[in-house]
Amino acid sequence: MHKKTAFRIAFVANTAWNLWNFRHSLLEMLGNDEFELVCLAPEDGFQEKLRGIKNLRFIPLKHLSRKSLSPFGNLQTLREIAGMLRREKPDLAIFYTVKPNIFGSLAARLAGIPAVASVEGMGYAATASPFLGRLIFALYRLAFRFVKKVVFLNHDDQAEFLRRSIVPIHKTLVIKGTGVDINYFRPTKESVQSSVFLYIGRLLSDKGIREFVQAARQVKENATEARFQILGSPDADNPASIEPEELRHWVENQQIEYLGQTDDVRPFIARASVVVLPSYREGMPRALLEGMAMGKPVITTDSVGCRDTVEEGKNGFIVPSENAEALASAMSRFLQLSPEVQDAMGRHSRQKAVAEFSNETVLPQYRQLLLDTLLEANKSR
Repeated sequence: MHKKTAFRIAFVANTAWNLWNFRHSLLEMLGNDEFELVCLAPEDGFQEKLRGIKNLRFIPLKHLSRKSLSPFGNLQTLREIAGMLRREKPDLAIFYTVKPNIFGSLAARLAGIPAVASVEGMGYAATASPFLGRLIFALYRLAFRFVKKVVFLNHDDQAEFLRRSIVPIHKTLVIKGTGVDINYFRPTKESVQSSVFLYIGRLLSDKGIREFVQAARQVKENATEARFQILGSPDADNPASIEPEELRHWVENQQIEYLGQTDDVRPFIARASVVVLPSYREGMPRALLEGMAMGKPVITTDSVGCRDTVEEGKNGFIVPSENAEALASAMSRFLQLSPEVQDAMGRHSRQKAVAEFSNETVLPQYRQLLLDTLLEANKSR
């Protein structure tokens, strides 16, 4: 057993990458505030970055698989998380992503640990077959009976869970995003390459990657100088991932420039004219928020999560989802704007990112949520 000197909080996700990429600012803030942090996730290389955070221990999960639908495997996951929670005895556990939200919440109930679930988009529940979607929602309904709070990144997802009677409204809270470091992501003096449309994200069909490529093909017919870049990689564990052969075809036919995968998106954003994400649905699209923080206009879809990032015509454009022609039209419209108008859009993006999505705005809300939940849990014991 570890000597307990402060509140101990367990953070559980389906990858160490998820905890590092989306939570490291929150974890660093809590660690510096002398919270004792325990992170549970499968190892993927990013656990070493997590271990560098003050007052944080990383414990690998052996049985959690993102793509397995095996009931036996999911039962193993539940038992593994419950066993770790019993051993670590955190004051609170917070769960991210679909499987930890469901099986982690149930495990916390078995271990007698107060829990918070964070729903950051619908995931497979929105894109799976009708049967699988209904099953996931039914499991959410069961698991969320036992949590203290459910956090949503946008009001649309909150409304959907309320409509389906998955969780009562008094248990819900909306926090817009997970925070963006506006000092790390900031406008630079690096020269912008003319007419560069940049897609950042995993190469998934429901991220709108195919619509991006189709729109690029259409725009190039009349604007040969326009360039279309993709930064990210396929995701073999996700059924919506494009195949590497399809990506090679796009590159060979000079439809797009493929930039590969990177741990630092800033140089690529700095050289782009606009950041594009034609996703079908998001919790709160981090790629757009980082682009906005760096002073870039954005083009995205009128879909859950995405629409919250754009004020039409002020910092970018909104188009219907799953519509390559509408996306191409918005891209062509952007190209027709004067440099002064494009710059003004970028400045508005930066202002919006600072005011609504920055660490300074968002992280105190998470800290208060954790403190309030700890206080409530202690009162009920």
